[in-house]
Amino acid sequence: MKKIILYTILTFLIIGLIALKIDPIKQDNQKKLTFWSIQLKPIYEKEIKKIINDFEKIHPDYKIIWVDIPIQEAQKRTLASILSSTPPDLINLNPDFSVILAQRNALYTFNDKDVNQFHPNLLEKLKYNEKIYALPFYATSPVTIYNKKIYNSCAKNEFINSYDDLFKISKNLKTCSNTAPFAISLNEGDTLAKILNKYDITKLETQNEINSAIKIYSMFNDMYKNNLLPKDTLTINHREVIEKYMSNQALIIVAGSNFINMIKQNSPDIYNQSALSKQLVGDNKKYDISLMNLIIPKKSKNKELALEFALLLTNEENQLQLSKLTNVLPANKKALENEYFKNCSNDLIDKSRCISAQQLNNLNDKEFTNNNKKTINEAINKTLEEILLNQIVSKNQIEEKIKILANTIKKLENNK
Repeated sequence: MKKIILYTILTFLIIGLIALKIDPIKQDNQKKLTFWSIQLKPIYEKEIKKIINDFEKIHPDYKIIWVDIPIQEAQKRTLASILSSTPPDLINLNPDFSVILAQRNALYTFNDKDVNQFHPNLLEKLKYNEKIYALPFYATSPVTIYNKKIYNSCAKNEFINSYDDLFKISKNLKTCSNTAPFAISLNEGDTLAKILNKYDITKLETQNEINSAIKIYSMFNDMYKNNLLPKDTLTINHREVIEKYMSNQALIIVAGSNFINMIKQNSPDIYNQSALSKQLVGDNKKYDISLMNLIIPKKSKNKELALEFALLLTNEENQLQLSKLTNVLPANKKALENEYFKNCSNDLIDKSRCISAQQLNNLNDKEFTNNNKKTINEAINKTLEEILLNQIVSKNQIEEKIKILANTIKKLENNK
């Protein structure tokens, strides 16, 4: 009997010690804040974990659950989570999808005090109905990369700075080098839409806009028909454009500065005979960007803390570190004022960083409507495809195609 009592006491003591070690009361009381990012873990995991640790020291009763999502799953998983009653508290997305959620009144919006650490030109890209629906996270602003050795041997003038100049010089470059002067993923995403925006084309409502669109479509049609663009221009993606440049199948490309290291590593000979210039422009002389942002779902149970974590994630120090590791541009305005983005060497990777940062001060504010943007891009690209793949296309035929496109855009703009 005494042995049974002793064993019982020992059992309870062991259970008690285990319970003290596990500390279930503390675990049960620890709240969770969930953060979803897109493919940051491979290159930014150590820094994200440090930022999380810093936040949890300030808020010891909270634990951040960080989930890093493959880019191809981001929209699908985000939509499913937003529709649920327990979405993540902070989500890294792109503006095109984020604005759709804003249109559905599914996002928390920010006041001026929330956003005063960000570059104002980036904030302008994240407004819907004059409300800021997302915080800018990081950006890329493409630069023009060209084979300086071949270009200088074929062209008498300094390097071009516009699409119009490119069109004028392309035949000479082709004849001289027997290489496609320009490679571009012209039918991918919003590539062509951004070019049209550079010519102040946003609605195709006025005759001036229609005439400008006819000029742009005719320009690319002539280049395509005369082998001044690669024959697979309508099917290649951005990475394949880089590959064409690296294999000397194109003299000029426009690409994000984060891709330049890819050229250096995979084609050092081409890299060594390359040079950089600012992004090619249109009539309004403005530049475009690609932007990633952070959103807080309206159904988040931790909106204020999610905002606090987002502002920590995007403070000057953390944004500068992100830029140095990934070669993207910070959204934090103080980080952009750092000498790192002002004093660059002649190395192409360094030089691209300074060029890209300068371009943020002159961003194009002409864009197609946020309503049905993806479908509008598809209509713009389909019109190009119909023109380029038609063996004989007159100016009148192109004008007719543009007018049909204008009617399509008008309907899509009005169909919210």
